[in-house]
Amino acid sequence: MKKRTLIAVAALMLAATPALAKHKIYVSMARSDDTFVGILKSSIVAAAQSRPDVDLTVESANNNADTQIGQVRKAIADKADVVVVLSVNGDAARTAMAETAKAGVPLIFFNRLPPIERFEGKVAIVASNDLVAGRLQMRLLSRQIGDAGNVVILRGEEGHPAARDRTIGVKEILASKPNLKVVAEATGNWKREQAEALIGQWLDEGKVINAIAANNDEMALGAIAALQTRGYKPGQVAIGGVDGTTFALDAVKSGWMTMSVLQNAEAQAEQTMVDAVKFANKEYAQLYDWVPYQVIIPSNVDQFMAK
Repeated sequence: MKKRTLIAVAALMLAATPALAKHKIYVSMARSDDTFVGILKSSIVAAAQSRPDVDLTVESANNNADTQIGQVRKAIADKADVVVVLSVNGDAARTAMAETAKAGVPLIFFNRLPPIERFEGKVAIVASNDLVAGRLQMRLLSRQIGDAGNVVILRGEEGHPAARDRTIGVKEILASKPNLKVVAEATGNWKREQAEALIGQWLDEGKVINAIAANNDEMALGAIAALQTRGYKPGQVAIGGVDGTTFALDAVKSGWMTMSVLQNAEAQAEQTMVDAVKFANKEYAQLYDWVPYQVIIPSNVDQFMAK
């Protein structure tokens, strides 16, 4: 009888135990038509799936600031515990901060640095230092061509902080190399086909190109396509990208790309989720969490391909 009573009490206690409370984390991604952003999205979904206490919602703003601001407001209205934003632009970032601060909802800027000097509310930033990426890229490209020759620069989207800072980093190294000359520079908007058109145009105009510094891997791959169409061979032009995508790894392995700089999407996503859970639990998260870049070159590309 006593045993049956204990079992009944235990059953009642289990029935009365509430289900694991889930943290509602809302993510607004700037766009869905970009290769690396797609990797970031997959990475943050995977990071959330490993945590049973997280209820994740991810949406794309389709590169529209008004859409993103509307998503942030909806997340606040839906009682999200934390809002994560890969911002469309500076205006969207500033408005997201103002809205979340007013509502008392923590905000994490993911991957893209916001152009904000003073932060309101609970804010964390998880990103990689793009100045470092540009410097690493140009140092290796310069070494590849003996610190002398003609360089072209393929910039990302105008106004994007990563495009700005990676280009600044490239130019800092160029300024220290008097025998390197920038013979062309333009915006390829992160797009493979736009970069292919630009490199093709410059080659057809008769420009001699020894090195191509691209702000991302997709534009570096577009540059390769333009060279291949015109009969160039692997290694004839030094080419650098940023992101360390699967396609870029293949291009480094084949000798077409000199190098890429891995922007570690998985590490950024994992740290974002760590900070989000801290905020949801009313704990402290530091303002800046920098995720370091890693250089990918032919001698180590296999270890990255194995991951």
